[in-house]
Amino acid sequence: MSLPGTAVALCAAGLFAMVAPGEAGVWAATGAANSGTGPRAVAGVAAAGVLNSGTGGHAPPHIEGPPPGHTGGFGEPTCATCHFGAPLNEPGSALEVVGLDNGYRPGQRHPVTIRFESFDMLAAGFQGSFRFQDGGRRGTGAGEVRSLDDRVTVARGEDGGTEYVQHTRAGSAVAGGVAQWTFEWRAPEAEAPIVLHLAANSGGGDDSPLDDLVYTRALQLAPTPADQATNRQSR
Repeated sequence: MSLPGTAVALCAAGLFAMVAPGEAGVWAATGAANSGTGPRAVAGVAAAGVLNSGTGGHAPPHIEGPPPGHTGGFGEPTCATCHFGAPLNEPGSALEVVGLDNGYRPGQRHPVTIRFESFDMLAAGFQGSFRFQDGGRRGTGAGEVRSLDDRVTVARGEDGGTEYVQHTRAGSAVAGGVAQWTFEWRAPEAEAPIVLHLAANSGGGDDSPLDDLVYTRALQLAPTPADQATNRQSR
């Protein structure tokens, strides 16, 4: 769902929940909670006022990809800024990283897959960022990300240096309740602790930011010496 201009600021402040426009083509702020049981039972979101959308059609929020800086890492917000549902990291879903189990090899390319499985998921999205964990470069981008297909793209933050890997419109599609995104990460030459922050959103398929589930994960990565990496590959 595309947010009207005034609603964007309210959404960013976590104060506005959008519901589908009625015949009059207006967006209503609502404080009513969804009824039902399970992880998608939504807590009420209080707001006041009615905004004119100016358009008849709509699509889920950020279906083209989220704005940079919503991984939950280093003080950033998460997808929960504009998606409302159960509490953050509600039990019953799995957000996994495949390909970095043994840390990283400095200067090498690593194929990485993000696998996201969630309750009653009909659409999905994610955003991630590799950054140095501590020291003088703490919080700055680490390495380079390259997309491998049309499900993933790379955006840069306001500082122009931090890369954010995230879904595209094509990448919001789900198969069998599971979403997967694969990309390539070239690790930095420097041998230093790195953290991958991830945020993922499970959409309920109702074309609104309500009834969504948001999950986060922080994966700490240590450099793997070249001799150890060679030993593992030879086994």
